Amino acid sequence: MGEDFFALVSANIDTLLNLAGDNPFEAMWFLFLKGGWLVFVFIAFWIVRAIYHENIQHKFNAKKEWILLRIIVPRASEQTVKATENMFVNFSGTHTNPSWTEKWIQGMTQSPIAVEIASIEGRVSYYVHSERRFRDLVEASIYAQYPDADIDEVDDYAKNVPGHYPDEEWDLWGTELMPLKSDAYPLKTYSEFEDKVSGEFKDPLAVMLENLARMGPGEQIWYQIILIPTDQKEAHARAEKEIKKLKGIKEEHKKTALDFVAELPIAVTQEMANVAFGLGGGEHKKEEKKSEFPRLMQLSPGEKNVLEAVERKASKIGFMVKIRFLYVAKKTVLKKARAVHPFIGAIKQMNAQDMLQLKPESKHVGVNNNFWWFKSRRNNHRKAHLVSAYRRRSSWAGLPSFFLSVEELATMWHFPIFLQVKAPSLAKTEAKKVEPPANIPFG
Repeated sequence: MGEDFFALVSANIDTLLNLAGDNPFEAMWFLFLKGGWLVFVFIAFWIVRAIYHENIQHKFNAKKEWILLRIIVPRASEQTVKATENMFVNFSGTHTNPSWTEKWIQGMTQSPIAVEIASIEGRVSYYVHSERRFRDLVEASIYAQYPDADIDEVDDYAKNVPGHYPDEEWDLWGTELMPLKSDAYPLKTYSEFEDKVSGEFKDPLAVMLENLARMGPGEQIWYQIILIPTDQKEAHARAEKEIKKLKGIKEEHKKTALDFVAELPIAVTQEMANVAFGLGGGEHKKEEKKSEFPRLMQLSPGEKNVLEAVERKASKIGFMVKIRFLYVAKKTVLKKARAVHPFIGAIKQMNAQDMLQLKPESKHVGVNNNFWWFKSRRNNHRKAHLVSAYRRRSSWAGLPSFFLSVEELATMWHFPIFLQVKAPSLAKTEAKKVEPPANIPFG
C-alpha cells in the first residue's frame, strides 16, 4: 500500500511540475480538481457564517432598550476612589455566558455599559448608559457606595450637535485611546497617587475636571469609556504569556489543526525522500531539560516591580474597553488646544514607561491634521463616525477593545474628590440626604 501511495503522489507531483512549466493556468486548474476546491468551500463557509452571525446579532440588539442615567454625588461625600472601583466590580454582574442556541440562533451579545463625563458649556456631569433591564443593578451598585447620590434618567446630550460634517456652525476634534503595548501590563492606579509621607491623595482627574468646567458657551467636551463584560479568559492568557516571558520561561507552542495542515506536505515530502533514497528516520535526541527560571533570579528591582504589577492586574476583575474623547464646539469659539491638551496631559499621568501607556490614535480613527490627500473629506468622514459611535455607545466601532482592570478604570473615571476639585459648575448636591427623626408627631 505504501508503494502504491508513493507512486500516486509521485505521478501527481510530476504532472503538476510539467504543467507549471508549460501552462501555469492549467497547473492551477489541476490543483483545483485535486482538492484545491476545498479551500474555496472553506472560505465561502466562513464568509456566509460571519454574515449570518452579524445579521442575527443586529436583530437581537435592535430589540434592546437603552437608558442614560445622570449621577450627582453630594458635596459632602467622603468616599474615595476605592468606592468607584467597588461599583465597577458590581457592574461586572451583567456578564452572561450564552449557550450555543442563544449565540447562534438568537444572536445574543454582551451588552456594554458606558460611563461618561460631559461638559456642556462648562456644566460638568457624570453619566452611565446601560440597557434598561440593568437599571436596578446599576443604581444599586452606585447607591451601595454613594448612598446620598441623585440618579435621574435624562435625554441624551450627545444628540444636540450635528452628526454630519462639514457643518456651517459646528466643528469637532475627536479620537480614541490605544495601548502602546500588551494590555497585560497595567496603568498607574490611584494608590500610586498618594503621597507616601502625608498620605494625601492627588487626584489625577482634578486638572481635567477643572478644565471641563472652564468651557464656555458653544463648547462641549465628551469623555466616554465603554465597558464590555468578559469572562477574561483571553486577557488571562495574554497575562500568562507576559508573566512567563518576564520570568524567562520558554513558552511551549501547542500545535493546532492549521499547523498540522501546513506541516503535512513537508512531512510527506521528507518521507518520500527517505523511501526513495533509503534513508532512515533516525531517533531524535532528547533535549536536556533546562531550568524553568533562568532569568527570574537575575531580575532587577524595577523588573520585579513590573512582574508583580502584571500579576496583580491579572488577579483583578476587569472589562474589555474602548475610550473616546470628543471636543465639539461652534466654529466661532473652537479652540482645540484649550480642550485637548489638558485631557492628554491627564491621561499621561497614568502612563508608565515600563508598563502600559495610552495615547490618542489618529492613523485609523481619530481626526488627523497630517493627511496629504483629501484631508478635509477624510477628516469629516471620521468626525461623523466618531459622533455616531459615541451616540450609539458602540462596543465594536473604531479601534479594537483592550483589557483594563476595575482598579485602572476607577483611576481613569471616578466621582470627584471635592476637597481637591474646586470647579463651581460641577454638578453636585449641596447636602446629604437624611432620614426624618423617628419621633415626629403624626396626626
